[in-house]
Amino acid sequence: MNRLDNSVLHIARFTLEARSALSIGIGGPDGVHDHPIVRDANGLAMIPGTSLAGVLRHLWADQGGATAAAELFGHQRRNTGDASRLEVAACRLQDRTGRPVEGLLCDADGERQLRSDPLLQASRAGLDDPLFRDRVRLDHRGVSAKGGKFDRGLAAPGNRFSGELRLWSTRKADPDWARLLRLLADPRLRLGGGTRAGLGAMTLVRLHSASFDLTDAQDIAAFCALGTGLGDLDGLAAQDVAASSTSEADAATLTIQLKPWDFWRFGQGSRALSGSARTADLLPKLEPVVRWQDGRAVIDTRAALAPGSSIKGALAHRTAFHWNALAGSFADDLDAETVAGWDKSVHCDGVRAIFGHAKDRDDSGGARTGDGHAGLVLFEDAHIELPIAEVQAHLHTMIHNALDRFTGGVRKRMLFTEELIYRKPIALRLTLLPGFEDADALARRAFARALRDLCEGRLALGGGVTKGHGAFTGVPSEATRSWLDRQDPPADAADAADATADLAAGEDAA
Repeated sequence: MNRLDNSVLHIARFTLEARSALSIGIGGPDGVHDHPIVRDANGLAMIPGTSLAGVLRHLWADQGGATAAAELFGHQRRNTGDASRLEVAACRLQDRTGRPVEGLLCDADGERQLRSDPLLQASRAGLDDPLFRDRVRLDHRGVSAKGGKFDRGLAAPGNRFSGELRLWSTRKADPDWARLLRLLADPRLRLGGGTRAGLGAMTLVRLHSASFDLTDAQDIAAFCALGTGLGDLDGLAAQDVAASSTSEADAATLTIQLKPWDFWRFGQGSRALSGSARTADLLPKLEPVVRWQDGRAVIDTRAALAPGSSIKGALAHRTAFHWNALAGSFADDLDAETVAGWDKSVHCDGVRAIFGHAKDRDDSGGARTGDGHAGLVLFEDAHIELPIAEVQAHLHTMIHNALDRFTGGVRKRMLFTEELIYRKPIALRLTLLPGFEDADALARRAFARALRDLCEGRLALGGGVTKGHGAFTGVPSEATRSWLDRQDPPADAADAADATADLAAGEDAA
C-alpha cells in the first residue's frame, strides 16, 4: 500500500482507569527493588506507548491473524517492511481533577502543582518509598522456590491515564478504526506484568474521536483548530463507552460474591486498620486506592487487599486435585520410578492447560525446549473498602499462643495478636480468554469443580486457614452459575436441586 494515499487521519483521545494495580516495569532492578515501575520526567507513573501498542497488536492478531496485524501495525522482514498506520502516544497520569499532566513541571508553578495535588504527590512519593507487592517464585510443583522471593512495583488502582491513538487511512468510514476503538474496552486489555495474577486490568472511562480528510479544506481547518494536549477535547465527538465495550472477542467474565463465614486475612500488612497505636503482630495487607467522585479523585488508604495471585494459587492446587481424581491418577497407583522422578516433574496436565506454563528445560537445565503458553484465566485483585464507621463491626483482634515446633506445647511468654476482618464480602471477578473453551474438557471440568468448592465452603483462602480462617460461601451470578452447570453438569436433577439449595442456604446464612 502506498502510504501517500492515506490522507484521512483518525484521532481518538481516551481515559483508561486502572481497575487493579498497574505494574509496567523499567526492565530490571534499580538496586533496591526488583521491578520498579516506569515513570515520566516528573517522576509520575505513566503507560509507555510501546506497552499499549504491543497489547493492541496482540489482540488484533487474535481476531484477524498475523497478516492483518502486520498490515496495520507495520512489519519488517530482512530488507523489506512497512511502517505502521497506527500512532500510539504515551498515556499520562491525570491529576485529582482529571486533567493529564503533560510537559516538564520544573518551574515554580509546576512544583507547586506537584506538591499541592494529592494524587501527584502520592505518585512522586513512590520514587523514595514505592508501593510494591511481595511475590514468591514457584517451582515445578507449584510451591514457593527457595530463595525465590521478589517484589514488583505498582501504580495504585484507580489511577487514570489520558492517551491518544492516530490512524492513517484512505477513507473516513474505515472499519479498522471502529474495531481498534473497541479494543480499548476489550475485557482482555491488560497492561504491564502480572496480568494473569490480578494486575493490570483496565477500564475505558471516556472516549472522544474525530476523522479528518486532509485533502478537504474544511477538515484541514478543523484539524488545525484541534488542541495538541491529551486533555483537549474540543473538536472531538464523545463516543458511547458502553457501546465500545461490546467486544468481538468471546471472552467470558465470571463474578462470584464471596461471603465469609467469619474471619479472613490476606498477606502481611504494616499498618493497622483499627488505627490503634498498639499494632497487632499479624495485619491484613492494605493498599491505597484512588476513588473518583463527581470527576474528582480521593485516595482511600484503608482498602484491604485480596490479591488475585492468592486466589489463583488456591484454585490451581484444587484444580490439580480434581484433575487427578477425574483422570484416575491416584497415589496408590504410582510406581517407584514415578515417585523417584518427582524432583523433575511438573504441574499436572490439567493445571498446565488452564493456568499455563513456561517452556520445559532439557535434562542439563540449559536451553528451554517444547512449547509453553500463557494462562487462559485472568484473575483480578479485590480491594475491600472499610470506612471508619465500619471498623468496629468488621475488625477483630485475636490473641494466639506460640507453639514449640518440637513438643507442640505452648511457648512461655510468646503470645501474639492477629488483626482479622470479620464477615466483609469479597467480589471475585475472573475473565476466561477465548481459548479456554478449546482447552482439554477434563481440565475445564476440574477448574469448574474447584470453583464449586470455593462457592460451597470447601476451599479456604488467605492466611490462617488451618486455624479456621478464610472459609467462604460463594454466590455466583446467574451467568456464572449457568457456566458452572455447562462445564460440570450435576449427575442428575436431584443433585442439581441439592446444589442450588446449598448455595441458597449458604447465601442466607452469610
